[in-house]
Amino acid sequence: MTKAIQFTSRVFSSLGFGVLGTRGLAPDVANRLRRGQLRGTIEQMRVMLLGNTLFAPALSMNAWGQGRDGLVVLWTVCFILFSWWIFYSWTKTYQTAGTAEDMRGFVIQTFFNSLSWTIGMALFYPIVEGGQKAIISAIMAGSLALGTTGFSHAPLAGITYLAVQTIGNALVALICGLMTGSSTDYILCILMVAAGISLFNATLEGAKAARAAFNDHERLSEKSEVVELLLKDYEEQATEWLWQTDKKGQLLSAPVQVLEMCQPLPGEGETPDLFQLLAANCTEAALGDRQKLQQAVQERVEFHDVRLSIKSPVDGELRWILMKGRPQFEQGEFKGFRGIFADATAAVIAERKVQFLASFDGLTSLLNRHSVKKKLSEMQVEGQFSAALLVDLDGFKQVNDSYGHHIGDLLLKKVAELLLQAVDGKSWVARLGGDEFLVMMNRDQPMSSAEISWVAQSICEQLAQPIKVEEFIVQVTASIGISRFPEDTEKGPELLSLSDIALYEAKNAGRDRITFFDVEMQNRLNERVTVIERLKRAVRNGDIEPYYQSQHVLSTGRLIGFEALARWNDETLGYVGPDVFIPIAEQTGLIVELGEQLLRRACEDATHWAKQMPEAPPVVSVNFSPIQFARTDVTGLVSRVLHETGLPPELLEVEVTEGVLIASKEKIAATLQELSEIGVSIALDDFGTGYSSLSYLKDLPLNRLKIDQSFVRDLAQAASNPIVSTIVQLGHNLGLSVIAEGVETQGDVELLAELGCDDGQGYLYSSPMTRDATRSYVTDIAVQGAGG
Repeated sequence: MTKAIQFTSRVFSSLGFGVLGTRGLAPDVANRLRRGQLRGTIEQMRVMLLGNTLFAPALSMNAWGQGRDGLVVLWTVCFILFSWWIFYSWTKTYQTAGTAEDMRGFVIQTFFNSLSWTIGMALFYPIVEGGQKAIISAIMAGSLALGTTGFSHAPLAGITYLAVQTIGNALVALICGLMTGSSTDYILCILMVAAGISLFNATLEGAKAARAAFNDHERLSEKSEVVELLLKDYEEQATEWLWQTDKKGQLLSAPVQVLEMCQPLPGEGETPDLFQLLAANCTEAALGDRQKLQQAVQERVEFHDVRLSIKSPVDGELRWILMKGRPQFEQGEFKGFRGIFADATAAVIAERKVQFLASFDGLTSLLNRHSVKKKLSEMQVEGQFSAALLVDLDGFKQVNDSYGHHIGDLLLKKVAELLLQAVDGKSWVARLGGDEFLVMMNRDQPMSSAEISWVAQSICEQLAQPIKVEEFIVQVTASIGISRFPEDTEKGPELLSLSDIALYEAKNAGRDRITFFDVEMQNRLNERVTVIERLKRAVRNGDIEPYYQSQHVLSTGRLIGFEALARWNDETLGYVGPDVFIPIAEQTGLIVELGEQLLRRACEDATHWAKQMPEAPPVVSVNFSPIQFARTDVTGLVSRVLHETGLPPELLEVEVTEGVLIASKEKIAATLQELSEIGVSIALDDFGTGYSSLSYLKDLPLNRLKIDQSFVRDLAQAASNPIVSTIVQLGHNLGLSVIAEGVETQGDVELLAELGCDDGQGYLYSSPMTRDATRSYVTDIAVQGAGG
């Protein structure tokens, strides 16, 4: 039976009527559709089932006395009992949740109900004649029409009922016609089929209409739910409410949200005087708006933007309400006021926060840079003496990196508290941004340097103490730059820039110190700014050239290479030493572009030297800055330049200082390993002058150690010999060659050779030469070698 129902459903869908089922509907929607179909059918068909008690005997009476009386009685009794069973079972079915199982059971009942009628047709129609056939046909036609129409609320059940009766009754009539040759039976068969088709179309159209109505109802219900939710949400979260009073000022309607903010007036009933209630609950800050409201009420005129502050009796929090109202008149008679309350609490808080942040720092609540500029611009020379202490924390970045920005922010708040404790009532403290603070000492009399220094030094000492931040103990130091008013400047706003210059000097001098501004600092800063601008131009135009100093084997004097040295002759500044412009290039980031330019030119020149001395081509050594390793892909840069210039990798040596290795050991070591793998030599420059650590030497792919010229310069002194000897022995033990810088005399050569040093570089062999001079130098050596 289940398979028959499924087959019917598939046929139903194949005919294009799948929309009448529940396919594509959400489970809860499908359940509602089936529940409605079942209940509608049961309500319509209950009376018909009871009618079967009368229709079945009527059908049986026409077949009585035809030789099948026992069968007639049996069918009649079974049909009536079955009808009553269905009638009572529908009492339970009516409570259905609309599940697919409930619908399936209902269709099965319908199938057997229709089949019972068809069985009666098959049993009695063939054995009667004439008028009795007409009566039986009429009863069957009536049951077909009534049943199909009644079951039409559930399309699958209705069509099942229709199909069983139409096909069964038509077959009975057709078989009788074939057996008897009666044209009446043929006509009845045709009429049964025609009626079935007509009823099928009527059932289908009715079902479509019912489904469309259901869909419309669902959409309307969904919209109603959305509207209901929106209204509920609005009621709960609305910030504007209507209010109304009578002509005496007593409340006719008012929002609960506002009434809950107010303490009830003594002796007032459920309809208090609104304006008296508000006046009694407002804070003193709302006095002006309260008077404005009272005046409008007395004069019976419209009022707007009355902002009242009320302290809530529930939580003690301050609330603000914005009120507007209009008098109501009918035929010239005053009836009261009507208006709107708006919750202005969030707006007022936001407004005050904006006002606060306009003048104060959001983290520390100190004055901010905007307030500082305003205060400095208001300073007067007459009778005012100040010292601007610009405080900058040393190592604050490491705190953020090590503990996170949350701990960094808490540390700044602690620092703000310590600074406030360090100043008196006339002075003030501000946070300019980041870890930079300004302490402004103000006096009516001139201050001595000693007094200012004492305050500054006490600040440094306080900040140098370990500070507990949550579960961490954090320690920083401070550098302070100081300028004075009006001694250093009579313009208040200039104090910041002058203190900043002094702070820069304090940082450069080693940090954790105080520095007073003087004019020389300004001059040095101006010179530095000029150098920076000219340096940018020089790098952009490629005006910084490589000079070369030769390197030789100490024992034979044979040329083995050149070190590339950056030299700058500016048309405005003249000669600028590398000790001046290289640090500036590193600080400004120009070293990245400059380093690439020098590397490319050095490789181009080394390519020419190799052509001049093909048997023993000189190696070119190029220095790399820590900034280059930090900001660029050194391996990629070297590989690209070697490829573009055609220089073999073994003719390039990369020089790094110990400071480069300390900056980021793992990253630098990986880069040096990559360079070594492509065939480039690695030299450790100025060994022994920096952060000497023997532990990392064995882990790095080094090829050569360079002894700093300071050791060679003092080589004649016995104290220097052990140092140089130790470096040489260390290098050889690690499998490295050793070269000494600053070789200026033959005596230096002999002593170094005696100590085991391999190579040398210095003025004894050559001073730094231009590119053209170096080519000539190489040419001369090549000619001498050919001549020898």
